Amino acid sequence: MKPFLKYGLLGAALSIIWTLIGYIMGNEMQEKLKWLSTIIMIAISVFCFIAAIKEERLAGEGFISFGKAFGTAFKTGLIMAIIGAIFTYLYFSFINTSYMTFVLEKAQEEMSNRGMDEEQIEMAMKMQSKFITPPVMAGFAFVGGLIVNLIIALILGAAMKKENPAGEIK
Repeated sequence: MKPFLKYGLLGAALSIIWTLIGYIMGNEMQEKLKWLSTIIMIAISVFCFIAAIKEERLAGEGFISFGKAFGTAFKTGLIMAIIGAIFTYLYFSFINTSYMTFVLEKAQEEMSNRGMDEEQIEMAMKMQSKFITPPVMAGFAFVGGLIVNLIIALILGAAMKKENPAGEIK
């Protein structure tokens, strides 16, 4: 199995497991751990990208170009983003259906605490409710995952490249 596929599947599985752990802890706890969760998801990507690049570099007798390293990491991230988007849709449609309502209620409470009047809150809630749906959340998960993974892939591609001094491409 190609390293990008193997580690893309592993990264997606680890991300899904972390999301399900958050679900078990409940919506309130998930909301409190939002930043920790983001850091863990980025760490999963970094780990999988490094592992995939190292495996490709080993196959290249210890050498890997920036393009090959970046491509390997990006394809790994693409697999993770596709599976992540599909899981996001399923998660909000069938597993944690109450999370959307929870987020909207929390937003309404915050707007009220900021002193917004009922009309402003109602207008804002109408707008927010259009974006808090499983298909839209899945789309945001895919695009967001792709952008974050692109940045990580560029950084790791540059950091892990090891050009062959003989100039041979393996």
